[in-house]
Amino acid sequence: MTQQDGNPSPHRPADVVLTGTVFWDLVMTGLPRIPGNGEEIRVQRMATAPGGVANLAIASARLGLRTALVTEMGRDMAGRFCWSTLEQEGVDLSASRIHEGWTTPVTVSMTHDGDRRMVTHQTPPPAGPTTDDGLATVPSPRAALIDLDQLHSADQTRSSGRLSDWVRHAHDAGTVVLADIGFDETGRWDPAVLDGLRHCDLFTPNATEAMGFTRTATARDAARALAARVPLVVVTDGLDGAWAVDSSAGTEIHAAAVPVPPDEVVDATGAGDVFDAALVWGTLAGWPLDRRLDLACLCSSLAVRGLTGSMGAPGWAEVGAWWRGIAGSAADPDLADRFAFLDECELDAPPRLPAPTSIGWNLPA
Repeated sequence: MTQQDGNPSPHRPADVVLTGTVFWDLVMTGLPRIPGNGEEIRVQRMATAPGGVANLAIASARLGLRTALVTEMGRDMAGRFCWSTLEQEGVDLSASRIHEGWTTPVTVSMTHDGDRRMVTHQTPPPAGPTTDDGLATVPSPRAALIDLDQLHSADQTRSSGRLSDWVRHAHDAGTVVLADIGFDETGRWDPAVLDGLRHCDLFTPNATEAMGFTRTATARDAARALAARVPLVVVTDGLDGAWAVDSSAGTEIHAAAVPVPPDEVVDATGAGDVFDAALVWGTLAGWPLDRRLDLACLCSSLAVRGLTGSMGAPGWAEVGAWWRGIAGSAADPDLADRFAFLDECELDAPPRLPAPTSIGWNLPA
């Protein structure tokens, strides 16, 4: 049996709507080495939290965005845990579904030597109402973050209530549509997947994904190539920051990563999701592109100091604490100058977003 459950829908449209798969993440860090066959080793730290699209949902909610998540979970221990945690974080699950007898996807992540190794168990959900059906009940939000792989699959199946139909209608109604994408395990990097960008305003792949699809050798070249398909592309490149190309304005910006002391790096899981959530907030706030990128770089740098992607996501209190430490110190004047714009924000509570206009949202240059 499939059941729809969750919080009642708010009277106002959501700031951001998300779709995708929720995983129950079990994260272990502090491995002395990767175990060999038949070997058991002890780790220093362990945590469990909702993962997958839940990283992005919780990161968005902690920044004060009214966040709606359309997804599916099982009524098993993992699903109940993820559902309860998302509700506690203020994520609206009224369009999500619970499946009886289905195992919620699970990922075990092991962090060692600055990188991760992951093992996942996932089976298709039972037949019945789908995520696309749930999405059809959601009014057009101010912003939507979609998985380009999922959009491509919907186009291929051409089923009723397709995700692409909702995305197109939302975009036409003024919703800012931001697309992300996952790693291609096949290694084919089929350019046809990028066709869905015709419905999107912003694309945020990481460097590996962007270079794979464009057959380029650098993140900067990949961003330039992808700019022909979407108004704004932001390619994240780990410790090298992010490259952004705004094709509508003809501008190109590089945002440096915000440095994190090596002894403070705990877990990089979900840092990209936190980057995307901050980019959405800055976009809806009408901030110029350089500030949006700086905020996103800062938030992702704060996220790696915590364990698990969702639980490490910062809110404005963490942003404010970081800024007060930088502003009150002469140790890094360049960083203090770069983020001086934070003095204009009230950081003890989520800064207010401007009210939406009747003509929808346009990405500022």
